Amino acid sequence: MGGTHSVGRDNDELVDILVQEKYIESEKVEQAFRLVDRGDYISGFPNTQVYGPDQTLRKTDTTYAHLSAPCIYATVVETLDLQKGNSFLNVGCGTGYLSTVIGNIIGPQAINHGIEVRKRAVEHAYQCLEHYITQGIMFDASSLAIPTFVYGNALNIDTGYRKYDRIYVGAAVPQAHKHTFCSLLADGGKLVMPYLNKLVCVSYENGSYVCTDLLSVSFRPLLTKEMLASEDREEECEENDTILQIGTRVWTLQELCRLQVYRILGRERLANVRDLPISTVMQDFIVFYRDVTLPVTRERPTYEEPPPPPRSRIQAILQDPPPRIGEYMGLVERLLAERRNADVQSSDDEDDEMMGDDDRDEELEEASDSISSDTESDCDDEIADDEEDETMEGQEDDDEDDDENWHSASEDGDVVEEDGGSEEVAIVIEPPPDEVEPTEPET
Repeated sequence: MGGTHSVGRDNDELVDILVQEKYIESEKVEQAFRLVDRGDYISGFPNTQVYGPDQTLRKTDTTYAHLSAPCIYATVVETLDLQKGNSFLNVGCGTGYLSTVIGNIIGPQAINHGIEVRKRAVEHAYQCLEHYITQGIMFDASSLAIPTFVYGNALNIDTGYRKYDRIYVGAAVPQAHKHTFCSLLADGGKLVMPYLNKLVCVSYENGSYVCTDLLSVSFRPLLTKEMLASEDREEECEENDTILQIGTRVWTLQELCRLQVYRILGRERLANVRDLPISTVMQDFIVFYRDVTLPVTRERPTYEEPPPPPRSRIQAILQDPPPRIGEYMGLVERLLAERRNADVQSSDDEDDEMMGDDDRDEELEEASDSISSDTESDCDDEIADDEEDETMEGQEDDDEDDDENWHSASEDGDVVEEDGGSEEVAIVIEPPPDEVEPTEPET
């Protein structure tokens, strides 16, 4: 580390020096360091110190800002061999500078967690992250895994809650806790940490660990509960005594839309959206998702929220519709209200009608019962009358037959035998006076 003598005047010159000195070897690591300006994460130091490759910066004011030497960070990132989608844990994340650099390598949908033992350091890290997202000229939403910073003691982390593909510890690990961070590794994972005055890399694969020495370094140790108590920080000591579990951040639909816009068009086209051969409405749509501020996750925010960004044309239309659209919306609301009232009235009418129908049904049942009883009695009377008529008709037929028999007997002079006996009676029928034929006079 002592062989570096060049000093950069800005972030690009710092990266150039790291590349020349072979601290940075891969193109993706070089690009990630260029996207994040080291000078935006700490203030109060001249550029010769901020952009010095071997300069460690530490502030003892209220922010507790700390930045390791750029050559250390470059060595760590190259050793971790980060890939898209890797989950990353930064223990002792400080200002969040290294977490943001690595977030540009592992991609937007990867897990990027940081743990810090000081509250004010966590607040400062979120301030720097928000500045990078809202005002950083090199910010690319399509490549950043937005970090989540958590206040707590990493020595109390729940080792069975989550596993990570890549881990970096920014403070010397005590011998009694070396297995704590090794147990957080997923299969195929890598851990870089200061241990016994050396920067070592621990690889875990198929249930076995392999440790490799990288550099001779000198780091401050991780703060334990006893160290916090010795610094008269009883409140933080009690809060850091709890088991630590870090949740996963869920992407919103707005953020996913923005990522797609950035991926499809790219930074250069997005910077000149108004020159693209597309409609004005589509330009407004792209500008809306280009300029919208991504929400930054805060565990315990204590600083003021930034002012909202200026509203775009689409935002204005959605939040304050034109008067004609407002009239239409009012008309629709009135129609819906009338429809609801009509439905309520119709339901009441239906209930009344159903009650009236029940009364009418009862009346009809009573009437049908009376009618059926009357009908049955009438039918009985008719049946009796029919039987009587049939009896009368039979008697009349018998009388007619007797008359015919009597007439035939008188005409033939036969004897008529009656049922009452066998006496023969001669019946002579004389014609009525009117029917006596006149006798012709004798000549």
